[in-house]
Amino acid sequence: MNAGPRKATARDLLAGHPNAVYGVDWSKDGKLIASASLDNTVKLWEPVSGKQLARLPGHGDGVSSVAFSPNGKTLISGSLDRSIKIWNIGTQSLVKTIDAHAGFVWSLAWSPDGKTFVSGGYDNTAKTWTPDGSMVTRFSPGKQPILAVATSPDSRWYVAGSKDSNAYVLVPGQAQPRLTLSGHTAAVEGVVVSPDSKTIITASQDKTLRTWEAKSGRPLSTIEGHTRYIQCLAISPNGRLIASGGNSGSIRLWNAATGVLRATLEGHANTVYALAFAPDNRRLVSASFDRTVKLWNVETGRRITADS
Repeated sequence: MNAGPRKATARDLLAGHPNAVYGVDWSKDGKLIASASLDNTVKLWEPVSGKQLARLPGHGDGVSSVAFSPNGKTLISGSLDRSIKIWNIGTQSLVKTIDAHAGFVWSLAWSPDGKTFVSGGYDNTAKTWTPDGSMVTRFSPGKQPILAVATSPDSRWYVAGSKDSNAYVLVPGQAQPRLTLSGHTAAVEGVVVSPDSKTIITASQDKTLRTWEAKSGRPLSTIEGHTRYIQCLAISPNGRLIASGGNSGSIRLWNAATGVLRATLEGHANTVYALAFAPDNRRLVSASFDRTVKLWNVETGRRITADS
């Protein structure tokens, strides 16, 4: 699969992928950004200078997702080749390849305690793994692809967003979902959990975000404003901002407490597939089908470019 022609734009600080970028993450110490692309590679970047620090090839198909471990020593990448790769950040080398799913690996997330990570796949399963790549649990909650995963701050449960329009709260060791969050009318493409563990936020191709009480699954609010389907979701480390991106190429910033739109960030020429906040809560990184990775100052709503 190839992205369409690149639209002329101001010089992006993080430039270099020749194909669509599907995944992005920001290390917990703020020193690194990782991007995942349909060019079959992962790239590591220094977020201030924009310098490319490493190119990590090895996947046999496009790379869909990346996630830094909480201690910053390990990076995992998931691919359309159905594998997960574990990388050593210090040596910039491959540690292990896991034959992870029977379909595309579409989403990844680490537990905050660093003891497990979770993957979602097009084989309709969500799986948890030890840091060395041994599978711990396997769920198939909705009989449809798992498009998004997120872990709770206490590392005791996680959320899986499904193509079947539901999100599921899953607890390792329990055979059935603890909660099924029903209300969306199309695929759930994004899930996040608030830092205080009290609220789950979901985003869907039905163009809405929904918030839920994490303990009971009770729906709290529906947030509208996107004109086309939503593809990704992120929450700031302090829990004050939610970012959502989608098919229109725009990114919306929302007040997490009120659901009020704070800003709309324009600059991408195609679908925004992934978002991640910096640990300082002030910057956001976005990845798009337009082949670009863009940095944003969320306080001003402006892009951070090579000319800034």
